[in-house]
Amino acid sequence: MPDAVASAADPAPSPRDSRANLLYAGEQAPLTWREAWRLLAKSWPFISRYRRLVAIKCALVFVSLTFFLMTPWPLKIVIDNVIAAPPLTGIPAAILTPIAGARRPSLLVAVTMFLVLAVILIGMAAGNAHSLGTDVASGGLDQAGLTANDANDGGSLWSGLFGYLEVRVTIDLTQRMNQSVRTAIYERFLRSPLALYADQKIGDAVFRVMYDSASIGPVFYRGVLAPIMSLLMFVMALIVLSAQFSNQPVIVVVAILFLPVVAIGSSLFGRALRNQSQSMRESGSNVMAAFEERVAQVLLIKAFGQENRETAAVDTASWESYRATLRMLAIEFVLAIVLAPACSVLIGYCLYYLMMQVIAGRMTLGDIVLLASYGAMLARPMATIGNTWAALQASVAGLRRVHSVLDNLPEPVGDGAHDGLGGRVGNLEFSGVALGYGAATVLSGVTMSMRAGQMVALAGPSGCGKTTLICSIPRFLEPSAGTIAFDGVDSRAVAPDSIRARVGFVFQNESLFSISIEDNIRYGSAGASMADVREAAAMAIRCFCPTERRAPRRPSIVEYPSGSRSINSAAPAIAAASRTSAIDSPALP
Repeated sequence: MPDAVASAADPAPSPRDSRANLLYAGEQAPLTWREAWRLLAKSWPFISRYRRLVAIKCALVFVSLTFFLMTPWPLKIVIDNVIAAPPLTGIPAAILTPIAGARRPSLLVAVTMFLVLAVILIGMAAGNAHSLGTDVASGGLDQAGLTANDANDGGSLWSGLFGYLEVRVTIDLTQRMNQSVRTAIYERFLRSPLALYADQKIGDAVFRVMYDSASIGPVFYRGVLAPIMSLLMFVMALIVLSAQFSNQPVIVVVAILFLPVVAIGSSLFGRALRNQSQSMRESGSNVMAAFEERVAQVLLIKAFGQENRETAAVDTASWESYRATLRMLAIEFVLAIVLAPACSVLIGYCLYYLMMQVIAGRMTLGDIVLLASYGAMLARPMATIGNTWAALQASVAGLRRVHSVLDNLPEPVGDGAHDGLGGRVGNLEFSGVALGYGAATVLSGVTMSMRAGQMVALAGPSGCGKTTLICSIPRFLEPSAGTIAFDGVDSRAVAPDSIRARVGFVFQNESLFSISIEDNIRYGSAGASMADVREAAAMAIRCFCPTERRAPRRPSIVEYPSGSRSINSAAPAIAAASRTSAIDSPALP
């Protein structure tokens, strides 16, 4: 469905935004309706893999819907057949006469039992089925707060027994869909080339994993299930009305008119909603990225006394996220204003027509109650179907950011000529290698050879490319020219996992998980024995802490002093004794 109106808040690249890499390049242009449909189609596999839960969810909705269609009848029967005493006719007569007969007390008992059953099964009370859900009303107005409900959606239109079962199934389905998207994004970030992280903000990556991934739920619930069930409700209500009031087509026609009215009105704002949702998500990720970056650099901030400045920077990013949310609310408010007059005219005409029918004696008061209820059942599905495109726009913006990761961050793979390397690496050779980040070349014409058993040192001033060269060995970076060969095999012909299984890496900055030292050491070799672990720790101490070389005591596996993080970081690579070790800027004596 084409969009007729563009948004005044189309996202545009910020001149100060360093995120100019391939991940963000495709997110700067406005999102067209064709691209939106393409994103929805690409996201379907994340839903279809849970067919069993989807089928159970649909079955529960269908059963509850069937029961719900009968709920307007008790009030009509009480008004027209219990109080006024005329005999039952039509559908009620076919169902209740064999059960309760024609006596009014029996009819009242039957109606009462039905209402009790309605309360138990779908929570029907006072003529309304109260919905049951997991939404948190105080979730917040920013994108992260709004997304929290989507990530834990467990809603049902009913309560009671069916509502409880449906909520349980819905929560399970929502979590499974979200987890599949989250893990796909997270794995792609982990397996991405290291060059990506020259521009990538960690806070933005976290936002995509935690919040953008939640877009998959509304795609199914609002984009697939709601329209299908709305159409089913419309058809079933139409059949009942046609059987009971075949001479009253006006209600049906007015209800059908809700579809084009809402659809046309919503389509006018499709692009505006979509682009503003994109802006909200960008603003939300900027807040998380700003906070993460400043926490990571807290020592630098304190060293230069810039606490006030950086607090103001985070505060500015947070307020921009809030303003983006207010702009979205303004668009939704204008949409409601545009739709309200036409919908009010339709509802007003319906009420006028029904009252005139009562005055003319062609309908009873019970008929009016029934027709009003079924009129709402007809109009609401048409409004839901008409609003489907608008309801999906926020999710489409999130899916765009999801698929930017899935489409643009492939893990480098081998060409299939070699499945892996056999045994230990005997020779590592660089031939005319050029390396860099994006368009910037850091090293060129690097040619050298290393053999097993050698210790090779790369010396040079800071920034000359030592780390860049070392990172090319396990294929963290890919050469733009030349070849890197393991035992004569071009590294690009071998899967990265095969190479990394034979290369131990000690980073310039200490890399430790919040687990025991023993588990950190085993990270490089999960099957290492306790003796291997202790030997690796001892060797790391001898290499990185000369004052401990003659220490007779054995190192503790439980804890090291905070100043020995370099020792702890080196030990995992040493524990993998069969590997080639690459040490980036070691603090050797």
